[in-house]
Amino acid sequence: MRDFIAEAVRFAVIIEKKSYDIYRQAALEVVDLAGKRIFEKLARDESKHIDALLWQHPGTWCSDLRQKSETQPGVEWDLTGPTGNRVFEQLRLALLNKRWSIGFYTMLLRAFKEPRICRVFEMTLSVARKEFKLITEEYLQADVSYGHSRGNRPPRRVHVREGILPSPPNKHSQLYFSMLDSGRVSRLG
Repeated sequence: MRDFIAEAVRFAVIIEKKSYDIYRQAALEVVDLAGKRIFEKLARDESKHIDALLWQHPGTWCSDLRQKSETQPGVEWDLTGPTGNRVFEQLRLALLNKRWSIGFYTMLLRAFKEPRICRVFEMTLSVARKEFKLITEEYLQADVSYGHSRGNRPPRRVHVREGILPSPPNKHSQLYFSMLDSGRVSRLG
């Protein structure tokens, strides 16, 4: 059982270290002073979270993790990001990373039933949710402050498709027969 807990801690540390790397890279690339402060704070918080995770579970791959660099399971993030507004785009990348982490931790919590293993993922999930909330607030502020307000850009999703005619109901489908049985008149007459 100890090996499973050690593996869960190692897995969580690898994911959180990848988030730390994203924040450090963003702090180095962002020119804006306020943006630098945001990412430096996120990196410090992430570092404290990793240290707390390793402190609560001593002897679980600490030296092994520092010696070799492992990739985050399942997803590789592009740390270069698009050019343009670096703060906004880097916050978007951090938001995507945290959203993925939350979903991944939630999936792991549903998969495991052992309370000691679940405790590791519950702790990392609660911290990830707090960071997600903080990043979301900063992202929304950057959205407004850098001229990305909703009036200046087109909507992100378009629900109405133009140029497509509505298709007539299939006369051999169950829906068509149920409309005939219920006495409702179809649109076609």
